[in-house]
Amino acid sequence: MYKPFEGNTLKTVCSVYVPVRNPVKSADWWERNFGLEYAVPYNSAEAQVILKLSDGQWLHLVETKGEFNNQFPNESGYEMFRITFEVRRIEELHDHLRANGVIIEKLEDRGSCGINFVFYDLDGNKFDVNEVVHAHRTPEETKQAKARLFNS
Repeated sequence: MYKPFEGNTLKTVCSVYVPVRNPVKSADWWERNFGLEYAVPYNSAEAQVILKLSDGQWLHLVETKGEFNNQFPNESGYEMFRITFEVRRIEELHDHLRANGVIIEKLEDRGSCGINFVFYDLDGNKFDVNEVVHAHRTPEETKQAKARLFNS
């Protein structure tokens, strides 16, 4: 007989694995565009680089051969991303990535979810970034940011 586990045991995501062609080249791209640092020294025998996000989670850039696709279509056919990163000062990051030639999509106001945009890494993996502006900025700062970003 099925007995549910008492309480929520899943605390956080500690590691995310991303398929890449060249882990070292990809790590350089993540360092340059997002300021990520190596979590552990690179070991070529493992065929992956492990980077650390600002809150301690690890991003594994795993060397992959052959075809791979990190996206999947939702029911309406939209190519979904598997990861949404939480950020602060999303408009500054958006401008920084655009200036660095990163493939990005436009900023979107997703209402109570906050402000988001999509970007692609060197291998075409699709990612989303999010700032729940109303949780991290004053109401006036949120209003000004949204007016500047979406009413111009």
